Amino acid sequence: MDKSKYGNVDSLLSEDTAPQEQLPPRRTRVSPAIGAMTGERPTSVTDSLKEEKRRAEEALAEATRMFEEEKRNLLSKLEESSSSSGTPIILTMPVTKQEVTFELKRVDPSLIDVSTENERIQEFLDEISLQDILPSIRKHGQQKPGTIRPKPDGRYELIEGSRRLAAVKIAGSPYLALVGAVPDADVRELGVIENRHQDVSPYEKAKSFERHINSGEFENWTQLGAAKGISSSHISRFRACVQLPEIFVRILPSPSDMPLSYGETISSLLKKDADSLSAKAEELLNLRQEALKTKSELPDAEMIIKLLKSAVRSKTPKPTAKKPIIYKSKDGKVCIKHSLQRNNGSNKFELSGVDDEKLEKIKGFILSTLGIEPK
Repeated sequence: MDKSKYGNVDSLLSEDTAPQEQLPPRRTRVSPAIGAMTGERPTSVTDSLKEEKRRAEEALAEATRMFEEEKRNLLSKLEESSSSSGTPIILTMPVTKQEVTFELKRVDPSLIDVSTENERIQEFLDEISLQDILPSIRKHGQQKPGTIRPKPDGRYELIEGSRRLAAVKIAGSPYLALVGAVPDADVRELGVIENRHQDVSPYEKAKSFERHINSGEFENWTQLGAAKGISSSHISRFRACVQLPEIFVRILPSPSDMPLSYGETISSLLKKDADSLSAKAEELLNLRQEALKTKSELPDAEMIIKLLKSAVRSKTPKPTAKKPIIYKSKDGKVCIKHSLQRNNGSNKFELSGVDDEKLEKIKGFILSTLGIEPK
């Protein structure tokens, strides 16, 4: 047998070798050029993250749908039973997947505090903005319960159903609610459920986005838009809504009537004529407050926007065109033409037949009269 410095070669070749662990094939990224020829699209890190985000959103949406369906079915069974108040029901939370036991109770509305996670601004809820549910609650009582959880101090935190809460306060009725220890992680998602039935306004949503940024959840509006799948143009409109003076929200019949472009529209009108626009807004606010007392109808959001635009257009001063006035010396050698410019209302003087010395004296007189220091 042949030997070498590596030992007995025949022996080494004949020995049984232990099977080696098979490594997974290395995934190579397809180049754009090859991808174009083969039809295979290269997968980037961004594409992978977007796909993961899409799957997570779909899973959450499905869990939320199942929660709503489960809640609806259980409430339907409670309605069929002879005594539903105080009867416990168990619901699976959409985010944590925890099973939470709820009791259907009627609670004093004064003991309920709206969650800070709720996007809806409660001060905007009055008889006009609640006119879609308030008459029914006054006549038949609250039929659909909200969701609340107990607080350590004996009060309750409202998770979803803030419009119904505001309506029963106006109607002077107790609040029908499912009471259960909802985990913190599920509070925001359950609050979104209510907003699907009556969406919050762009102003309220923008204010909520601003709170998320200020709390450090997102670094800026661009990052927030990317995380929530909001286009850059819509992010710009939400940012314009954040800057809205509150009076322009209060003059609408309901904040939910506000179009997304409303902030940009008001911002543009304020730049043109802030005084006239603000005066019209005050007039419309007084009209709304009067309608609360007299139960009279209000113009809708589209008409309000037209009225605001009309106020700015009608108040914009337009220069008056005048026929030029011509002054001449007795000998006709010196001539001054005075005219008013049609485009901007400025005065224009044209001098002819005036020598440089007299022109300097005229210029000095004008500057002195207007209090302008020569440069």
